[in-house]
Amino acid sequence: MNNINLLLSSQKSRRISNILLTKERKKCFQFKNRTHVLNDTTIKNIIDFLNSVKNKPIKLPVLLDIGKVTVADKLSYIVLECLVYEMLMLGYSITVKLIPDSTIDTKGIKNSPLMFLNELSINFSTDKQDREAKFKKHFNYISRNTVKYRRLISPESNSYLSKLTSDLILFLRNQFEFSDNYRRIEYDDVMVIKLANTIGELVGNAIEHGDGDCLLDIDITHNFTHSKKLGRTFGAVNIAVLNFSGTNFGDKVKNKILNTELSKSERYQKIKVAYDTHQSYFNDNYNEEHFWNLASIQDKISGRPDNYNNGGKGMTDLIKSIQNFTHEDYCYMMSGKEILKFKKELLKQDSEGFIGFNKNSFLHSIPEITSLGISKVYLPGVAYNLNFILEEMNT
Repeated sequence: MNNINLLLSSQKSRRISNILLTKERKKCFQFKNRTHVLNDTTIKNIIDFLNSVKNKPIKLPVLLDIGKVTVADKLSYIVLECLVYEMLMLGYSITVKLIPDSTIDTKGIKNSPLMFLNELSINFSTDKQDREAKFKKHFNYISRNTVKYRRLISPESNSYLSKLTSDLILFLRNQFEFSDNYRRIEYDDVMVIKLANTIGELVGNAIEHGDGDCLLDIDITHNFTHSKKLGRTFGAVNIAVLNFSGTNFGDKVKNKILNTELSKSERYQKIKVAYDTHQSYFNDNYNEEHFWNLASIQDKISGRPDNYNNGGKGMTDLIKSIQNFTHEDYCYMMSGKEILKFKKELLKQDSEGFIGFNKNSFLHSIPEITSLGISKVYLPGVAYNLNFILEEMNT
């Protein structure tokens, strides 16, 4: 995968002391986690540790002792996979100690390539070359098994997105027919097509804005119960889309609107008007990067320099169309440190055809604070974390 190195080099890392551990008469650098959640705080601590290791004059094995943790979301462990992959590619031997406490939206970690390097997993091999080879294979491997879809996507031809969408439709249609042990989720083919189209749109957006390849990971979970909804069971479709790039999601639209002639398009002029209004409200919770990310996801807005009359269908419309089928959902995008949360009630178009992440308008009102976030980790490029929870029905 391209540009994973930026995940380490782009951070403002603090100096930390590495624990030099003697393990079976061999020295190694050990990271000891002090938190109980695998989230942005833990990932940032691991990044600081790995950057410190890279700056050492000696190259010793690395042990990430993460311990028993609740996994915050799917993207957290996918980013951890990327960090481990980068260290392996730099020539470090690396193992982890991890006991993940997962839920309906994070159970996919059980099938993560990390388990091959996890000393506490049944998939761990004492043979260093064997476990590292398995990790690398499954990190890059195109997987289409019963509950997992994973592939590294590069725009090899103009038809790559249509081929991806067709592949996803086939995967999702077959998802709940593989075993009598699972209850089938009650939804129709409309949702399958909408979901496949949405994932394809997100992948296309990530590649277009970042000019690089894209990692897509999907897992399906089944047979979860809810303490307040007795007698009912739930399943989930959990999706991570990840692209590393020196260009963040909003950069191209920002450059186009601030540095080019906009007389060709009234819609782009309105984005500039909105920027002039919003910038007086920028603060620690809502900043300029948030704004340009928001501008870039609007319908008929493109970062391509000479394209003023066309643009991709707004991804928020697609996400909202899936939310109409779900019992619950948790969806957000992240670029740099800035996070936009796709809350169903805030994804309505205003009278100008924009989505402001508020209940008023994009041009004159800033997003509601509940739709915004700031991560402790700087993610160069763009990532999406989408969790759609569906009620399962007995058959």
